[in-house]
Amino acid sequence: MAKSSEQGEPSRATMPSQPRRRRNRRGEGEFLRDEILEAANRLIGQIGDAEALSIRMLANDVGITPPSVYRHFDDKAAILRAVVEGRFADFADRMSMAEQASRSPFVSLRRRCEAYLRFADEQPGHYRVLFSAASLGPVSIGVTDRPHPGAPSFLAQVSSVQRCIDAGARPEGDATFIAIMLWSTLHGFADLRIGKPEMPWPTPQRVVDDTLKRLRLDRRRSTKS
Repeated sequence: MAKSSEQGEPSRATMPSQPRRRRNRRGEGEFLRDEILEAANRLIGQIGDAEALSIRMLANDVGITPPSVYRHFDDKAAILRAVVEGRFADFADRMSMAEQASRSPFVSLRRRCEAYLRFADEQPGHYRVLFSAASLGPVSIGVTDRPHPGAPSFLAQVSSVQRCIDAGARPEGDATFIAIMLWSTLHGFADLRIGKPEMPWPTPQRVVDDTLKRLRLDRRRSTKS
């Protein structure tokens, strides 16, 4: 049973249904699909829990019946994957844009890391779903494997680390291993700060600077000027 808020207001799951939307005219089905995705994206950002989203909740928000949702998506997993793919694309774009402002690979990597933490700070609900939603990894479609939606952002991080190595950084490991260590630290900080905002957290900039120093990815630890 859905719980009420402390102020006694009903949760979204128990709110009365939205007024029924008019039936789409022929050829407008794609617009309804977009509306469903927009609503799913908004609700997931609010609740920060993919498992808590239900087809009924989604249908109520759009103002349609649950069977109408299934005309456009096979199941809830298909909706979640579409939302996650879109948010991961935005996540990757933000980091890519941040690093393009500098020619220095060391400054670019630092800005990527800062953009990572900024995304988590600005979109905590989406961030948690991106890195915690189950059953959204690689899936097989016929004979072709569909990669994880987050693969491009991780591969870009590996490339950013590799550019620092090429410029003289000497971390204790190859680019993939170091990128995983870097990601683990950033994710741990971001996720804990979302869940425990009352803690005396250091600034994201300090966390990034300290992490890059420890991983030997800052300019001062490179062998080139």
